[in-house]
Amino acid sequence: MRKDTYLNVVLTVIAVLLTVDVWTRIAERPVPGEFAVAQSRSQPNRMAPRKTISQKGVSAIGTEAIDQRAQMIEMLAGIREQVGGLRGLLEGGGIKVQVSEKAEDSIRGRSSSRR
Repeated sequence: MRKDTYLNVVLTVIAVLLTVDVWTRIAERPVPGEFAVAQSRSQPNRMAPRKTISQKGVSAIGTEAIDQRAQMIEMLAGIREQVGGLRGLLEGGGIKVQVSEKAEDSIRGRSSSRR
């Protein structure tokens, strides 16, 4: 009988402590109805004279992504042209590669010293 009483007291204390912990965690957070946060597109001032202003903030994300993608496509096209030119030179004989004995020995010497 004494074990049951002790077990009940310990379980009750644990339950109370857990309840207090949950209550303090809930009390720290504001009630969801108290505040609202929304992202909106930035609007130019309607009273000011019309100017072309670069947008900043949430509304500019799509525009910046499109511009960055266009720049990347242009850069990739340039790289493709350069690689095509190098390939043409290699296949046409415009660039010749020579391998000498000394280069092979030094490479072998390095690889054997690493082992």
